[in-house]
Amino acid sequence: MNPVFQEFQGVVTLESDAELISDANKLPLRIQEVLSSCHALVFVDNKLVGDPLEKAAIKGIDWIYTSDEKAMSRRPGGQPVQIVHRYHFASHLKRMSVIVRIQEKFYAFIKGAPETIQERLVDLPAAYVETYKKYTRQGSRVLSLAYKLLPEMPVSEARSLERDQVESDLIFAGFAVFNCPIRSDSASVLLELEQSSHDLVMITGDQALTACHVASQVNICSKPVLILTRMKTSGFEWVSPDETDRVPYRAEEVKELSESHDLCISGDCFEMLQRTDAVVQVIPHVKVFARVAPEQKELVLTTFKTVGRMTLMCGDGTNDVGALKQAHVGIALLNAEPVQKAGSKSQSSKLESKSGKLKKPKPANESSSQLVPPASSSAKAPSSRPLTAAEKQREKLQKMLDEMNDESDGRSAPIVKLGDASMASPFTAKHASVAPTLDIIRQGRSTLVTTLQMFKILGLNCLATAYVLSVMYLDGVKLGDVQATISGVFTAAFFLFISHARPLQALSAERPHPNIFCAYVFLSILGQFAMHLFFLMSAVNLASKYMPEECIEPDSEFHPNLVNTVSYMVNMMIQVATFAVNYMGHPFNQSISENKPFKYALYSAVVFFTVITSDMFRDLNDYMKLEPLPEGMRSKLLLWAMLMFCGCYGWERFLRWAFPGKMPAWEKRQKQAVANLDKKQA
Repeated sequence: MNPVFQEFQGVVTLESDAELISDANKLPLRIQEVLSSCHALVFVDNKLVGDPLEKAAIKGIDWIYTSDEKAMSRRPGGQPVQIVHRYHFASHLKRMSVIVRIQEKFYAFIKGAPETIQERLVDLPAAYVETYKKYTRQGSRVLSLAYKLLPEMPVSEARSLERDQVESDLIFAGFAVFNCPIRSDSASVLLELEQSSHDLVMITGDQALTACHVASQVNICSKPVLILTRMKTSGFEWVSPDETDRVPYRAEEVKELSESHDLCISGDCFEMLQRTDAVVQVIPHVKVFARVAPEQKELVLTTFKTVGRMTLMCGDGTNDVGALKQAHVGIALLNAEPVQKAGSKSQSSKLESKSGKLKKPKPANESSSQLVPPASSSAKAPSSRPLTAAEKQREKLQKMLDEMNDESDGRSAPIVKLGDASMASPFTAKHASVAPTLDIIRQGRSTLVTTLQMFKILGLNCLATAYVLSVMYLDGVKLGDVQATISGVFTAAFFLFISHARPLQALSAERPHPNIFCAYVFLSILGQFAMHLFFLMSAVNLASKYMPEECIEPDSEFHPNLVNTVSYMVNMMIQVATFAVNYMGHPFNQSISENKPFKYALYSAVVFFTVITSDMFRDLNDYMKLEPLPEGMRSKLLLWAMLMFCGCYGWERFLRWAFPGKMPAWEKRQKQAVANLDKKQA
């Protein structure tokens, strides 16, 4: 869900029916007072900051909250609500409360999870449970509102009341219903992750029914959902969201059940799982974790690691810090405004400045900061006095910042403050979107396959070059300066342009090989080198037949001969073939045809070495100190080079088919972890 944009839908009171009241003018005054004061909003630099849901509630009921912790209605007739003391939200309590003063009377206002407030009501309405479940099944966030009148006392005594005393014997006020729209890109991003052979799991603090509804909308859940629920008598059972299907809970049957259903458990089930040592047995098969505390999120990630699963987690708050630290890859999501809006805003300001038109100020009730009291007019009035040096410098710096934002063309996000989640994560996304997960996986796979291909290319080139240099040294033959220079230029160009390969936008369901110590890499290198060696030995032996019997000192000056010429040509043909055959393109990177610089470098090398082998331009060969090849040898070398390339290419493709990247197997490790627990218990 999108934490930045949340909409207050209305309130359900249960006085006569369970219908949603959306008109703020029809809301009971007590509910308006609870919503306007029971929150943790604060003013920072004259701006109201805090939970977007709480700001949406105040905006929805059309109240004002001031910096002196006082809430007032915009409509006549309401009394101001002065906050005296706050008991902040606690994840383990799932509620928060405030003590307020209204016309010299003290009240306790409480809001929290419906199942938590339910236990603290003096009189529980008959339709309480069914009503909040009705709206959570629709994907809405539901908060239960309650209050009670406190006895007369001094302010100091009210501030010293025990929290449990304040939050007991409550009177139900109503349910506040919020619509939290899902980001437009979430479903498509998660669908691509699922299609690329990744398992998706949701860990949230929302109610289980809300979480399951959202999970089904964003492709996390595709099968019928079952929620682990505590039975009224004793024990637990799996219950469908509409409560039509019920399956008894048995830890040993969870794996089989997960094959036909998507499973969901809530935070109150963790204690049972830990008590029965079923954490490792159950958690790896669960799709949705709802109403979980921060330490429970951390337990989920720790369990995934225990059974050998590689994890990537996205989190946007302090509650996610522990879990982000446990994940193999953590991504902190910042609740910043989307780039498109910032870009459109800068573009519109550009057009207005060019046309010379002034932008009309928005009315106070239409401003995005309508919860903040308007500043005094004197502070905004322009001054006719000359600017000081400090003010001129400040204007200059502001102008530079504006120009930098304009030049970004909307590609960079506005500067935002990093939160606690950023401190615990190696990656930080500038917006509350899970789209960066695709970029990280895409770039990670590309880096991995590029590393593998580099190891293979370097290994094969080193082996071939070592043989050529050894043969040439034993025969007293050296490389010419021009030969070595041209060879180095082509090799450098290949390594430069091979790094220009970009990862494909679409993630593949295939996985790259995780390391170089695998059968695929070793067999590929050995098979290709065998063909290279056969080609080298055949070519050198053929050249030796045409060489006169002479003794050349290894340390003598360079003199071109047939062995030098053939060894140089064959070695460069092998290098070109090595780069072309071992290039890792689809399904992770661009293919050779899409990586145009590398493609043109290969074509240039093929044409160049075909020209010098066929001796088309004798002056060029003389410049490179290459001896003329006998007529029969030219066609043989070109034919052998083609056969060598086809053999290496076929061998490489066969190995990629026979030894694909394996999917991470964690079930075996899970069984081992369960067996270890059984041994400890025994």
